[in-house]
Amino acid sequence: MSALIAWVNDDYGAGEISNKAWGQAVPPEQKRLHDETKKLIDFEIGSYAQLYDFGLNPEHTSELDKRRRGKAIATMQLSIQKVEGDATVAEESFYKINSNSVAIDQTELDMIRARKKPNAIAVRALIAAGKGYKYWEDFPNAKEIEAKAAEGYQLLFGEAFDIGPQSPDLPRAGQPYSSDAFKMVLDLVNMFNGITSAMWTHKPPAKKKGAAVVTRLPNDADGAATLKYLGAVIAKSQIAVGGPDYSGSLGLDQGVYAYGATGNVHPAAYLASLRFAVELNDSNRLIDFSVVRKDFEDFLVRYKIFINKLGHSKGSRTRSLESIVQMYRLLLEMMLKGERSNEKIVAALQADPMLKDLNFPIKDEPEPIRKRFSKSAVRAKVVMETLGSRPACPECGARLPPYCRSKDHIEKVEVGGMGDVENLNFTHPFCNSARETIRERRVVLEAKWAEKTVIIDTE
Repeated sequence: MSALIAWVNDDYGAGEISNKAWGQAVPPEQKRLHDETKKLIDFEIGSYAQLYDFGLNPEHTSELDKRRRGKAIATMQLSIQKVEGDATVAEESFYKINSNSVAIDQTELDMIRARKKPNAIAVRALIAAGKGYKYWEDFPNAKEIEAKAAEGYQLLFGEAFDIGPQSPDLPRAGQPYSSDAFKMVLDLVNMFNGITSAMWTHKPPAKKKGAAVVTRLPNDADGAATLKYLGAVIAKSQIAVGGPDYSGSLGLDQGVYAYGATGNVHPAAYLASLRFAVELNDSNRLIDFSVVRKDFEDFLVRYKIFINKLGHSKGSRTRSLESIVQMYRLLLEMMLKGERSNEKIVAALQADPMLKDLNFPIKDEPEPIRKRFSKSAVRAKVVMETLGSRPACPECGARLPPYCRSKDHIEKVEVGGMGDVENLNFTHPFCNSARETIRERRVVLEAKWAEKTVIIDTE
């Protein structure tokens, strides 16, 4: 139905209706998709207005196919099902219709049923940057929700664009217009607000003997819960991908964490990087991580195929996430112990039960050579070259993406440092705020590693 409405109104995301809904601020990528869709529809089918004109005035075209289509839409009526009863009856009929034939995606169906719950409203607001259809417009704090959603969208996605030879950088979390992005944001909102499936989906799991009682998530009556959920997503996501204004941000380069070997973003890997950053913060291990961060991330870049393997784990979407986070935990522990042998690290990862998907030959069979470059090959090359050309943070040595560059005085202002180019370093925000502590911890760890090396050499 929505596809027909888009066609009738000649609006595929950036037409008159969409511009009004977005306040003339339709994202560039959405505008591009609108233009491409309109061009394709106009060429292959014809616009609704054009065909309707041909139906009423067949002499306006010599194309028999378009004249036939025009006659059909000018004279035929849509088949409409009449439902006797109130809105609840109509709603149930809608669900039954869309459970047959080509069914609505289960996640979308769950979201429709739970459209008044705070997690569902927060997801709708985030994925549309506080624009589009306003599920929250009747709340007294609607403007606050829109502002928070716009802030969260910018934090999570940044600028959205297709990866190609002329790409200025790598989109932080891929495209926000896909069903994968929608599910990723849903998982993110639930993850950072402690919401389980049984708490909000229409049919909670059957009760098992001895299982804990699940408290159902109530509808949001005034927008307070929605605003709280958005705030939690922003506060926790900032630790991983916050910009220079947030001093606690690690500024993780998602080219390292979210992109696999084929140049595609893996939603589970993106969420895993956010979850891992929160774990580091909550366990007071940001300093330890910063000391070994360069080697940690170099390993991830060297074995990007691991993201592909774990990202495609069978089961629920969160299973992939948990596996990737587990890989990060084990990798960090080995790095902190001074282990740098790739072979030993890989063997240790493969031995973990949660990482059994990594038990494959490291050198996969090469793809068949094609005459023309596939989109996958172009994306992979762009990701590889982007990561290869990244400047290094002078404090931790890891890659420094442009969106999180923090201005750091080499010689601090307190001791006479000036604001000139010779005294300027770009660093990760956290490396800037904690650089002295990071340096002290590095000295301690390097001494331990050196002692371990001496013992091994003596033996």
